[in-house]
Amino acid sequence: MYIENNLNIPIKTLKQATQIIGGYTVTSKMPTISYSISAKDCITGSKLRNIKNSVCSDCYALKGNYKRYAKNIEPVQKRRLESISNPNWVGAMVYIMRNQKSVVNSGLFRWHDSGDLQSMEHLQKIVDIATATPNIKHWLPTKESNLIKNFKGVIPDNLIIRLSGSFVDGKAPIYKNTSTVTTDINKRTCKAYLTDKNYKVHTQKQFDNYTSKDKQLFDFGHCGNCRNCWDGSIQNISYLNH
Repeated sequence: MYIENNLNIPIKTLKQATQIIGGYTVTSKMPTISYSISAKDCITGSKLRNIKNSVCSDCYALKGNYKRYAKNIEPVQKRRLESISNPNWVGAMVYIMRNQKSVVNSGLFRWHDSGDLQSMEHLQKIVDIATATPNIKHWLPTKESNLIKNFKGVIPDNLIIRLSGSFVDGKAPIYKNTSTVTTDINKRTCKAYLTDKNYKVHTQKQFDNYTSKDKQLFDFGHCGNCRNCWDGSIQNISYLNH
């Protein structure tokens, strides 16, 4: 269990905390920051990447800007992965939760816009961070079901762990909070792909009639005012595969 006054070194500044954890991801389409490591280091995801129709076979964190700026991103993600074993990592993360502007203002944090849990120790550290920051809602999407289901500790109410389904149009895992990916517009519950940079949620008919240039100008893909992924009362979030 994390004990604040038992750190190896005192964390006194945001700059110091950020250096210890290797930095964080500024996720411009979400209301808060995130923490990412390389999707290449995913345990279950690395296996699923080679399986047709799995949600990892077309991993978003291995294409687009992640691929375009890989020379800059991958060394940073490697440092973050290595930093998890730093004895001051938990304390530094707690300091960030309490002092980083977008986290404080939103009351939200997302774990792993890229990458996933690495070990039971990694999960325990995230649990300790969430426990030490009860005023922050933590969203942890993961495919590491064995780690979650075999965890013996107490998961705090402010840590929303969503076990992710493995296949497009597949069933949700058996767990209290989950997420799935669907090709059926009528089954999707996440409306981020319809939400523009001004937080307006467009209708499906409007979206379908927009040109590629229109969609680029609207800059779809924002959370907007939706906070469902952080809401433990919502059992499953279904994302549209696109």
